[in-house]
Amino acid sequence: MNISFALPPLLVNSDSKEGQSARKCIRKCALEVGRAKMRPQGVVFGIDGAFHPRASKTANAKVLRALLDCLIDLNGVCLNSCPTLPRLYQSGVVYQLMPTNAPWDTIPTMTRRGFSDCKSLVAGRIAELRRDGHVAIPVFRNITDGWGTMFHILILHGSGEWECPSRILGMATVQELPKYSTA
Repeated sequence: MNISFALPPLLVNSDSKEGQSARKCIRKCALEVGRAKMRPQGVVFGIDGAFHPRASKTANAKVLRALLDCLIDLNGVCLNSCPTLPRLYQSGVVYQLMPTNAPWDTIPTMTRRGFSDCKSLVAGRIAELRRDGHVAIPVFRNITDGWGTMFHILILHGSGEWECPSRILGMATVQELPKYSTA
């Protein structure tokens, strides 16, 4: 399976400080999930050990967490290099379920498009929180049915409080309210 991240030009430019930081994040993630290939519009991670019918919940959780951590780190690079990027809840971005094969969005991509799904919303919000000195981690819930496994991503704050950017930004359906969490 391939999972792509849509990256703004500043993260793709290997000659820039931001591009070098992005590649460091990507290399670290690739070591955990399989492999990565840079493309003009972003990066594609090749994942063989997760997200298929015979993959264990542990394998899926490990890979999903590595991908989320990478996206959070890439968003941190974006926020540090572009401090005028709007904060998630002031950006006008709304929740919209994305197709399975849609790229995961960094903050500049999701802000430009105006919508994204839980994984990208959570990664952007956690990058903001961490930049502000708060402790926050992504936590995911999943449910497996005859169609496969659906994940929903939430934020767990260091205080023990939960935050669901998807719900705050318009998610109203029960299709993404799975039964239990994996961290």
